[in-house]
Amino acid sequence: MIPKRLRGNVCFINLSWWFMPVFTRLSLLILIAVFSFPGYAQGLDVRTVLDTLVHSYGGESNLQKLDSMVQEWDMVALMRKTHGTDTRSIQAPDKLRVDLSYPEKSETRILNGDIGHVIFEGKSPERVSGMQLIAMQLQIMRLYSPLMLRNKIDSVSLIEKGGLLALSLVENGVHVYYMVNKDKWLIEKVAGTIIMNGGEIQFLTEYSDFSVVEGVLMHHKENKFAAGMNTAILQLRKVTFDVKFDASRFRP
Repeated sequence: MIPKRLRGNVCFINLSWWFMPVFTRLSLLILIAVFSFPGYAQGLDVRTVLDTLVHSYGGESNLQKLDSMVQEWDMVALMRKTHGTDTRSIQAPDKLRVDLSYPEKSETRILNGDIGHVIFEGKSPERVSGMQLIAMQLQIMRLYSPLMLRNKIDSVSLIEKGGLLALSLVENGVHVYYMVNKDKWLIEKVAGTIIMNGGEIQFLTEYSDFSVVEGVLMHHKENKFAAGMNTAILQLRKVTFDVKFDASRFRP
């Protein structure tokens, strides 16, 4: 049962398929109930966790480079059984452009604040709303660095249950969890669930292959899941920091 204060067009995480190998269904129900209420933690506090993550990822001055960057990824789209590229232009805190290219098609997604557009095959831009817009907002939240999360500390909650540690952030009706490996102090999974008009889609992205680039610890591999299905595997080819974007970059 979702608490009344959290109902509506909000994204929630459903952990039943994520931790199934570890927990019984009864344990999962308890865990979901705990994760539904921000602020539950044992022994740690949000500031300490975020400060530790900022240090682990390279420190504040290095992480500021991520506020304006371009990531270029090679992608295997598992559902389509095809290869492609995923180029992301990010300008914190709320601008994102994603250029997807496949042998047979191309797609561009642009988020500028609370306005989103998609462009298919270079055609006229189409403004999006509802689930499509929420999915874009979820994507930029997934890209937040530990420093970006610390800058939003008033909206971040910490959940610690047994060996699990998660940072919880709700923004624009989107609820995202950042799962932290406490041994390595890395964010290794980011998850959320879009619930809208009676339907839901669960999202999970796994991060791995971490290495330092110009003083910043970055994951170089992403494994994406939607509705429990493995949809794509991506490998980072290049990242450019401190990019000076033209304003038109985030206009359709």
